[in-house]
Amino acid sequence: MAEAFTRLFGHAPEGVWAGPGRVNLIGEHTDYNGGYVLPFAIGRGACAALARRRDRTVRLATMLAPDEVVRADLDAAGPGRAAGWAAYPLGVAWALGQAGGDVPGFDLLADSTVPVGAGLSS
Repeated sequence: MAEAFTRLFGHAPEGVWAGPGRVNLIGEHTDYNGGYVLPFAIGRGACAALARRRDRTVRLATMLAPDEVVRADLDAAGPGRAAGWAAYPLGVAWALGQAGGDVPGFDLLADSTVPVGAGLSS
């Protein structure tokens, strides 16, 4: 991931993080409503490489479509202003800013071995 990030963005990431995919045996969509869940990890997962920028620009890429880099301005981010998979990380950045966080621009490369559309989480 670090090598792919560097090739794509022209500089090294500050970090690379990974998380396991998961299945909820019980309690789908109740964990964030205070309900009980029983999740378990699976042998698939997601990975992200990220570096902060000195401006308010966000550049997003995924290994699932490595030739497509989505570029956005954090100052123009908000509900309904992004489409596709890029709406998820842009939405997180927007929400953190709305909650008072100091969110800089960033470059992000994401990858996943969790099958798209399989009903699994990562």
